[in-house]
Amino acid sequence: MATVAMLVVAACGNGDDSPTVASGTPSTTVQAGPATTGGAVTTGTPTTAGTVLAVTVRGGSVVEGASRQRAALNQPVTIRVTSDVAEEVHVHGYDKRMNVAPGRPAEVTFVANLPGVYEVEFERSHKLLFTLEVR
Repeated sequence: MATVAMLVVAACGNGDDSPTVASGTPSTTVQAGPATTGGAVTTGTPTTAGTVLAVTVRGGSVVEGASRQRAALNQPVTIRVTSDVAEEVHVHGYDKRMNVAPGRPAEVTFVANLPGVYEVEFERSHKLLFTLEVR
């Protein structure tokens, strides 16, 4: 009986009273602002909803919008295209596609979570609209 009692007492603890610490990456919660901000759109301007990058195409040429536009890493970005021709817009790297047509501007919003420089172009005609720099 004494042997059984010693085994029970010995099994109750291993002498290590240190707390257990879980390892891993802490989580972060990000809250986006409103989907629309109203007012005028300024190319490359941060807003509460992220950055709006706008470009206008007329007669096959970009008439408004910079050749390189920047967005902040891990922030929302909206790409807005107005064109006088029907075409598919492709954001390389992020593989975002949208159709634009006369009187029907196109817009896509996503989180710019891939750093680098990416082409935004008309897919069928391979016309470069601008390069998107995410940093």
